[in-house]
Amino acid sequence: MKSAARKGFELPDGLEIGERFMLHFDAPDLVQRPQLGRLQDLSKDGALCIDVPANLSPPRGTPVTISSLRKSTLDYRFSSEILGRRRLNGRLPVLLVKAPANLEKQQRRTSYRISAALKARVQWVPPGRTEETVEKPAVVTNLSGGGAQVFVRQAPGVSILRLDLTVPEPFIEEWAMRKLGRMGSRPLRPSLFNDPFQQACSQVQSLFDRIETQIIRSNQHTEDGRGPIYALSVAFSQPHDGCYRLVRYLERQAAQKGLQSMAQPVATAA
Repeated sequence: MKSAARKGFELPDGLEIGERFMLHFDAPDLVQRPQLGRLQDLSKDGALCIDVPANLSPPRGTPVTISSLRKSTLDYRFSSEILGRRRLNGRLPVLLVKAPANLEKQQRRTSYRISAALKARVQWVPPGRTEETVEKPAVVTNLSGGGAQVFVRQAPGVSILRLDLTVPEPFIEEWAMRKLGRMGSRPLRPSLFNDPFQQACSQVQSLFDRIETQIIRSNQHTEDGRGPIYALSVAFSQPHDGCYRLVRYLERQAAQKGLQSMAQPVATAA
């Protein structure tokens, strides 16, 4: 990737041409439709040129928040506004976005979270019974690389909780393929007892087993016919890179669904 410069203008330190990121628009009809974009160029008047679908046309002045989709350990997010639209080189539709004066970088693993509903199991050791482990089904929401919200039907009564997270199969397969790609150009020859792809999938899934967490807050969230449901706010004992990757994957999936819904006619009630 190369940085761009125009007479009197240059990209803020940290931004690169070709970089991908997510755009969140603060507008009534766009607020639920985040957009994947790529920085294509810097305009002659210093605006960021970001490629978008031809039918996406937020008005000039629309606030937008841009967050990075990097694989490095640093992340960034900045607020800006839409300056207009243009066709780059007469062909590629792009949004013109006001360039920020600077970027605020932060450690990425705990910087972003997404509202999701993922199946899980939790385990804990009851007080005074070191030989016994309680295991219960749970639902995880508000996930980040540093913690989550956990809903379970029994209050643990302890401070340490282990979490087994069920992650989407497509996410596991995508990460496994990337792991295999990094193994080099040697041909992979699966045998009856040794399938590299399945091994890679198992390795990825194992990253989400027995995640050690600390319960920060616990309260009864609601109650139904089966009894109370408890909400636990937990922090991971160590930043979890796998959960960060999962958050980014779920964000991309949500953005793609939003784009698909934009292309479909809206049904009206009879």
